[in-house]
Amino acid sequence: MINSGRTGGSARRLRIGFLSAAVARGHGRRDALGLVDLLATAGDGPDPGDDRLPPYVLGIRAQLTRSTTRLRSRLLLGNRELVERIHAESVRVVTQYTVRGEPAPAALARFGRTVGDWRSSAAVCRSRAQGLVDEVNHLLACYWDAAWQRAGRELAGRGLADRVPELPERRPSGWLPGRAELDATWHRLDDGLLSDRWYVKDARGTNSYGPSDPGNAKGGHRLSGNTAPGTPAPAAPAAVEQALAILDSQATYGTPAAAGGGPSPRSGGR
Repeated sequence: MINSGRTGGSARRLRIGFLSAAVARGHGRRDALGLVDLLATAGDGPDPGDDRLPPYVLGIRAQLTRSTTRLRSRLLLGNRELVERIHAESVRVVTQYTVRGEPAPAALARFGRTVGDWRSSAAVCRSRAQGLVDEVNHLLACYWDAAWQRAGRELAGRGLADRVPELPERRPSGWLPGRAELDATWHRLDDGLLSDRWYVKDARGTNSYGPSDPGNAKGGHRLSGNTAPGTPAPAAPAAVEQALAILDSQATYGTPAAAGGGPSPRSGGR
């Protein structure tokens, strides 16, 4: 059963409640005149980079990072026993399928159940993190709307319209500098079982050993044809990574007898 302790704790505690929409609008009105040059370029190319964003926008994005990090840490803390069990079961699966070459449906089913439990908890946590992102983007919209309206009124009232491009009545709907998004690690739930994947990106932006290449689960990395002779092969992937590839592909590696008929004497009861 999924409970709040195993899915990142209560999202209510992590809400950026003190940064209300009213406060966001207040900051936008206060910063409006300093943002005129930025507002005048709305819709002309991509949104401005972080070096041009006002402190308010940078501040709530930093708060978002802190809040999602807390969600992730609570997910790991609440599921630490489950993760340990997944690591233990993965060794059994890899041993059966890659070392002994014998399918073990029962072992794979137990492993699949624990992985399914993890993925369910991680998916709930990701949904809560996405909720925080949506809240931050709502506050950003309030901020930029208020800045846009105040800047337009100030320019007209001070007679500066001839020196500064006139702003449209409303902010372009797709223009939201500082827009918040979940980073890619939140969309790869199984990376939580290999925590180094949160900080090291591979060339494809995905796991090196996922369902797209289940054959790699048999024996480690394959050297490409361009690899120089004598180059040592990279270290074999972790057991969890190999077991996940076996599980997701539903592949069975073993002798023809074991793969084509009933279970072997040693694998049927595992």
